[in-house]
Amino acid sequence: MDNDIKRYLICTLIFTWGLWGILISLIKLNITTFGTPLAMILFVFGGIMPAIIEISLKKKYGSKEEFRVFIKNIVNPKHHFVWYFLIIVLAFISCYLPTIFDGATMQKPLYVALLSFPIMIIGGGLEEIGWRGFLQPALQKRFSAFFSTVIVSIIWAIWHLPLWFIPGTNQSQRNFISFTITIIAVSFLLTTIYNATKSIFMCLIFHALLNSFWSVYVPNDKILPAFATLIFGIFVFILYKLVIKRNSPFYKSHSI
Repeated sequence: MDNDIKRYLICTLIFTWGLWGILISLIKLNITTFGTPLAMILFVFGGIMPAIIEISLKKKYGSKEEFRVFIKNIVNPKHHFVWYFLIIVLAFISCYLPTIFDGATMQKPLYVALLSFPIMIIGGGLEEIGWRGFLQPALQKRFSAFFSTVIVSIIWAIWHLPLWFIPGTNQSQRNFISFTITIIAVSFLLTTIYNATKSIFMCLIFHALLNSFWSVYVPNDKILPAFATLIFGIFVFILYKLVIKRNSPFYKSHSI
Protein backbone atom coordinates (compact mmCIF):
# COMPACT_ATOMS: atom_id res chain seq x y z
CA MET A 1 0.00 0.00 0.00
CA ASP A 2 1.18 3.50 -0.83
CA ASN A 3 2.92 5.31 2.05
CA ASP A 4 0.60 8.32 1.71
CA ILE A 5 -2.42 6.05 2.12
CA LYS A 6 -0.88 4.26 5.12
CA ARG A 7 0.01 7.56 6.76
CA TYR A 8 -3.48 8.94 6.22
CA LEU A 9 -5.30 5.86 7.51
CA ILE A 10 -3.09 5.39 10.57
CA CYS A 11 -3.35 9.05 11.60
CA THR A 12 -7.10 9.22 10.97
CA LEU A 13 -7.87 6.05 12.94
CA ILE A 14 -5.58 7.00 15.83
CA PHE A 15 -7.04 10.48 16.26
CA THR A 16 -10.69 9.58 15.64
CA TRP A 17 -10.65 6.45 17.75
CA GLY A 18 -8.59 8.23 20.39
CA LEU A 19 -11.16 11.01 20.81
CA TRP A 20 -14.13 8.64 20.66
CA GLY A 21 -12.32 6.25 23.01
CA ILE A 22 -11.95 9.05 25.56
CA LEU A 23 -15.68 9.76 25.18
CA ILE A 24 -16.55 6.09 25.72
CA SER A 25 -14.40 6.03 28.85
CA LEU A 26 -15.94 9.21 30.27
CA ILE A 27 -19.45 7.83 29.70
CA LYS A 28 -18.57 4.51 31.35
CA LEU A 29 -17.14 6.42 34.34
CA ASN A 30 -20.39 8.44 34.54
CA ILE A 31 -18.43 11.67 34.06
CA THR A 32 -20.50 12.75 31.07
CA THR A 33 -23.32 11.58 28.80
CA PHE A 34 -23.86 11.91 25.07
CA GLY A 35 -25.34 15.32 24.27
CA THR A 36 -23.44 17.34 26.87
CA PRO A 37 -20.99 20.01 25.60
CA LEU A 38 -17.92 17.95 26.50
CA ALA A 39 -19.30 14.83 24.86
CA MET A 40 -20.29 16.68 21.69
CA ILE A 41 -16.88 18.33 21.38
CA LEU A 42 -15.18 14.91 21.51
CA PHE A 43 -17.80 13.42 19.18
CA VAL A 44 -17.64 16.17 16.56
CA PHE A 45 -13.86 16.50 16.53
CA GLY A 46 -13.54 12.75 16.19
CA GLY A 47 -15.92 12.89 13.25
CA ILE A 48 -14.06 15.61 11.36
CA MET A 49 -10.64 14.01 11.78
CA PRO A 50 -10.70 12.55 8.22
CA ALA A 51 -10.77 16.17 7.02
CA ILE A 52 -8.32 17.62 9.52
CA ILE A 53 -5.77 14.86 8.94
CA GLU A 54 -5.87 15.13 5.15
CA ILE A 55 -5.63 18.93 5.17
CA SER A 56 -2.69 18.71 7.60
CA LEU A 57 -0.90 16.05 5.54
CA LYS A 58 -1.49 17.94 2.31
CA LYS A 59 -0.07 21.07 3.92
CA LYS A 60 2.99 19.23 5.22
CA TYR A 61 3.85 16.97 2.31
CA GLY A 62 2.32 18.67 -0.73
CA SER A 63 3.61 21.67 -2.64
CA LYS A 64 2.08 25.10 -2.07
CA GLU A 65 0.29 24.84 -5.40
CA GLU A 66 -1.10 21.36 -4.59
CA PHE A 67 -2.37 22.64 -1.26
CA ARG A 68 -3.93 25.72 -2.86
CA VAL A 69 -5.74 23.63 -5.50
CA PHE A 70 -6.88 21.13 -2.85
CA ILE A 71 -8.41 23.82 -0.62
CA LYS A 72 -10.05 25.49 -3.63
CA ASN A 73 -11.63 22.16 -4.55
CA ILE A 74 -13.14 21.90 -1.07
CA VAL A 75 -14.80 25.32 -1.12
CA ASN A 76 -15.58 25.80 -4.83
CA PRO A 77 -19.39 25.83 -5.38
CA LYS A 78 -19.18 26.74 -9.08
CA HIS A 79 -20.87 23.77 -10.69
CA HIS A 80 -23.75 23.58 -13.11
CA PHE A 81 -27.14 23.83 -11.37
CA VAL A 82 -28.08 20.46 -12.89
CA TRP A 83 -25.49 18.83 -10.65
CA TYR A 84 -27.14 20.29 -7.55
CA PHE A 85 -30.50 18.98 -8.73
CA LEU A 86 -29.02 15.53 -9.41
CA ILE A 87 -27.33 15.13 -6.05
CA ILE A 88 -30.52 16.19 -4.22
CA VAL A 89 -32.49 13.58 -6.19
CA LEU A 90 -29.86 10.88 -5.64
CA ALA A 91 -29.71 11.59 -1.90
CA PHE A 92 -33.50 11.57 -1.58
CA ILE A 93 -33.92 8.29 -3.47
CA SER A 94 -31.13 6.64 -1.44
CA CYS A 95 -32.85 7.46 1.84
CA TYR A 96 -36.47 7.03 0.70
CA LEU A 97 -36.01 3.72 -1.14
CA PRO A 98 -35.76 1.51 2.00
CA THR A 99 -39.14 2.82 3.22
CA ILE A 100 -40.80 0.99 0.31
CA PHE A 101 -39.47 -2.29 1.67
CA ASP A 102 -40.11 -1.54 5.36
CA GLY A 103 -36.43 -0.74 5.92
CA ALA A 104 -37.00 2.80 7.16
CA THR A 105 -39.84 4.96 8.46
CA MET A 106 -40.66 8.60 7.91
CA GLN A 107 -40.48 10.01 11.45
CA LYS A 108 -40.35 13.75 10.76
CA PRO A 109 -41.73 16.18 8.15
CA LEU A 110 -39.60 16.52 5.03
CA TYR A 111 -38.73 20.15 5.76
CA VAL A 112 -36.68 18.92 8.74
CA ALA A 113 -34.09 17.72 6.21
CA LEU A 114 -33.67 21.31 5.04
CA LEU A 115 -33.27 22.55 8.62
CA SER A 116 -30.77 19.78 9.39
CA PHE A 117 -28.63 20.41 6.32
CA PRO A 118 -26.26 23.12 7.71
CA ILE A 119 -25.54 20.98 10.79
CA MET A 120 -24.94 17.90 8.65
CA ILE A 121 -22.18 19.64 6.71
CA ILE A 122 -20.15 19.42 9.91
CA GLY A 123 -21.84 16.24 11.12
CA GLY A 124 -20.80 14.11 8.15
CA GLY A 125 -20.12 16.21 5.08
CA LEU A 126 -16.62 17.28 6.05
CA GLU A 127 -15.53 13.63 6.15
CA GLU A 128 -15.48 13.73 2.35
CA ILE A 129 -12.35 15.89 2.39
CA GLY A 130 -10.56 12.71 3.41
CA TRP A 131 -12.60 9.83 2.00
CA ARG A 132 -13.35 11.10 -1.50
CA GLY A 133 -10.92 14.04 -1.49
CA PHE A 134 -7.93 11.77 -0.94
CA LEU A 135 -8.52 8.07 -0.30
CA GLN A 136 -10.76 7.21 -3.27
CA PRO A 137 -8.61 8.90 -5.96
CA ALA A 138 -5.43 7.59 -4.32
CA LEU A 139 -6.70 4.01 -4.49
CA GLN A 140 -7.94 4.50 -8.05
CA LYS A 141 -4.34 5.06 -9.14
CA ARG A 142 -3.74 1.38 -8.39
CA PHE A 143 -7.16 -0.30 -8.58
CA SER A 144 -10.40 -0.02 -10.53
CA ALA A 145 -13.02 2.51 -9.41
CA PHE A 146 -15.28 -0.40 -8.39
CA PHE A 147 -12.68 -2.17 -6.24
CA SER A 148 -11.45 1.14 -4.78
CA THR A 149 -15.02 1.98 -3.76
CA VAL A 150 -15.40 -1.36 -1.95
CA ILE A 151 -12.11 -0.77 -0.09
CA VAL A 152 -13.11 2.76 0.94
CA SER A 153 -16.53 1.45 2.05
CA ILE A 154 -15.01 -1.18 4.34
CA ILE A 155 -12.54 1.30 5.84
CA TRP A 156 -15.31 3.89 6.26
CA ALA A 157 -17.57 1.39 8.03
CA ILE A 158 -14.78 0.20 10.36
CA TRP A 159 -13.87 3.83 11.13
CA HIS A 160 -17.42 4.26 12.54
CA LEU A 161 -17.14 1.23 14.87
CA PRO A 162 -16.57 3.08 18.20
CA LEU A 163 -19.92 4.85 17.76
CA TRP A 164 -21.70 1.56 18.56
CA PHE A 165 -20.22 1.84 22.07
CA ILE A 166 -21.49 5.38 22.68
CA PRO A 167 -25.10 5.35 23.96
CA GLY A 168 -27.16 8.00 22.19
CA THR A 169 -25.50 7.96 18.77
CA ASN A 170 -27.52 6.93 15.73
CA GLN A 171 -25.14 4.05 15.15
CA SER A 172 -25.65 2.62 18.65
CA GLN A 173 -29.27 1.91 17.66
CA ARG A 174 -28.46 0.35 14.29
CA ASN A 175 -27.47 -3.04 12.95
CA PHE A 176 -23.83 -2.91 11.84
CA ILE A 177 -24.36 -5.17 8.81
CA SER A 178 -27.27 -3.08 7.56
CA PHE A 179 -25.24 0.07 8.17
CA THR A 180 -22.27 -1.34 6.23
CA ILE A 181 -24.44 -2.30 3.25
CA THR A 182 -25.77 1.26 3.20
CA ILE A 183 -22.22 2.63 3.45
CA ILE A 184 -21.22 0.58 0.40
CA ALA A 185 -24.31 1.78 -1.47
CA VAL A 186 -23.71 5.49 -0.93
CA SER A 187 -19.98 5.02 -1.56
CA PHE A 188 -20.80 4.00 -5.13
CA LEU A 189 -22.86 7.16 -5.50
CA LEU A 190 -20.08 9.29 -4.00
CA THR A 191 -17.51 7.68 -6.29
CA THR A 192 -19.71 8.48 -9.28
CA ILE A 193 -20.15 12.09 -8.17
CA TYR A 194 -16.44 12.54 -7.54
CA ASN A 195 -15.29 10.89 -10.77
CA ALA A 196 -17.81 12.88 -12.79
CA THR A 197 -17.14 16.27 -11.20
CA LYS A 198 -13.69 15.88 -9.59
CA SER A 199 -15.24 18.02 -6.86
CA ILE A 200 -14.74 17.48 -3.14
CA PHE A 201 -17.32 20.22 -2.55
CA MET A 202 -20.07 18.30 -4.37
CA CYS A 203 -19.27 15.12 -2.42
CA LEU A 204 -19.38 17.11 0.81
CA ILE A 205 -22.80 18.53 -0.08
CA PHE A 206 -24.12 15.10 -1.11
CA HIS A 207 -22.97 13.51 2.17
CA ALA A 208 -24.67 16.29 4.14
CA LEU A 209 -27.86 15.78 2.10
CA LEU A 210 -27.82 12.06 2.87
CA ASN A 211 -27.55 12.68 6.61
CA SER A 212 -30.30 15.30 6.38
CA PHE A 213 -32.74 12.96 4.62
CA TRP A 214 -31.82 10.15 7.04
CA SER A 215 -33.01 12.39 9.88
CA VAL A 216 -36.46 12.18 8.21
CA TYR A 217 -36.43 8.65 6.78
CA VAL A 218 -34.92 6.85 9.75
CA PRO A 219 -33.45 3.39 8.91
CA ASN A 220 -34.24 0.36 11.05
CA ASP A 221 -32.27 -2.83 11.70
CA LYS A 222 -33.62 -4.79 8.72
CA ILE A 223 -30.82 -5.95 6.47
CA LEU A 224 -32.59 -6.93 3.23
CA PRO A 225 -34.12 -3.48 2.52
CA ALA A 226 -30.63 -1.96 2.63
CA PHE A 227 -29.87 -3.95 -0.52
CA ALA A 228 -32.38 -1.77 -2.38
CA THR A 229 -30.11 1.21 -1.83
CA LEU A 230 -27.05 -0.89 -2.72
CA ILE A 231 -28.61 -1.94 -6.03
CA PHE A 232 -29.51 1.68 -6.73
CA GLY A 233 -25.97 2.87 -5.94
CA ILE A 234 -24.33 0.24 -8.19
CA PHE A 235 -26.88 0.96 -10.94
CA VAL A 236 -25.98 4.67 -10.95
CA PHE A 237 -22.27 3.77 -10.87
CA ILE A 238 -22.60 1.45 -13.88
CA LEU A 239 -24.86 3.88 -15.74
CA TYR A 240 -22.23 6.59 -15.47
CA LYS A 241 -19.39 4.26 -16.43
CA LEU A 242 -21.09 2.72 -19.47
CA VAL A 243 -23.28 5.50 -20.85
CA ILE A 244 -22.89 9.03 -19.56
CA LYS A 245 -19.11 9.16 -19.27
CA ARG A 246 -18.67 8.09 -22.89
CA ASN A 247 -21.46 9.94 -24.64
CA SER A 248 -22.38 13.16 -22.87
CA PRO A 249 -20.29 16.29 -23.51
CA PHE A 250 -22.04 17.93 -20.54
CA TYR A 251 -20.30 15.55 -18.16
CA LYS A 252 -16.94 16.33 -19.72
CA SER A 253 -17.52 19.98 -18.94
CA HIS A 254 -19.18 19.71 -15.55
CA SER A 255 -18.39 23.06 -13.99
CA ILE A 256 -18.87 26.69 -14.88
